[in-house]
Amino acid sequence: MSTIRLALAQQAAPDDPLRRLPLLRRWCEDAAADGAHLLLLPEMWSTGYAPQRMNTDHAWDDDELVLAEIPRLAAGLGLAIGFTYLARVDGALRNRLRLYGADGAIALQYDKVHICDFTDGTETALQGGDGFVCADVALGGETVRVGAMICFDREFPEAGRALMRQGAELVLVPNACPMRDDAELGDVRLQQLRGRALENRFAVALCNYPAPQYDGASCLIDARGRLLAAADAQARLLSAELDLAALRRWRAEQDEVWGLAALRPSCYR
Repeated sequence: MSTIRLALAQQAAPDDPLRRLPLLRRWCEDAAADGAHLLLLPEMWSTGYAPQRMNTDHAWDDDELVLAEIPRLAAGLGLAIGFTYLARVDGALRNRLRLYGADGAIALQYDKVHICDFTDGTETALQGGDGFVCADVALGGETVRVGAMICFDREFPEAGRALMRQGAELVLVPNACPMRDDAELGDVRLQQLRGRALENRFAVALCNYPAPQYDGASCLIDARGRLLAAADAQARLLSAELDLAALRRWRAEQDEVWGLAALRPSCYR
């Protein structure tokens, strides 16, 4: 089977921490019942990406109880889960995506590199990650080369290129900002992300917060930059399918026509 099914949980995080795990469990059960192989949450879902929670009081160590439950949930449902949270790492705070495989093991862990530490930025208390990572992840009987960017990362072409050079086929993008209806940019961020997919020949799955927090637009983009599925602004669980055989065929055709030499890496400074 060359098609993998993704579930994008375009859902707000409740203020009450005790409600978060039951909601996550319900969404995972719904996704698994729908045949999904992977579920992805918006950026830093453990805090709801709320400025007032962007501090050490709301950060998690590796022994956090919720982090112990997610592997069991993943293994029990046979569902990979892309969970996002505010992590405490050697006393510093990081914006983290942890992807648990369908067996419950940690398949990929990524800390946001391009944190929003500009003046009055929400993430001024956070430390940036150390680099971009990819991993081979079992999804629906296929081994998929998966990478990650988090929100602001996708605005830098170097981020996509770093993942492409590691062989990424699918890039997960937890998000927390307007994508389609920004007051100044309109839908530029969404179109920019389509360009990232095309220029690097990988698929992109973005999961954003719904209105009124942000404007939804969670989506799956293929390696040609085409929107395969896109949500409106309302809270929902978006299902999307990616044909891996078609993606790999497209990449092979492009490599045959252009070759990596067309990138002219010796000219990049």
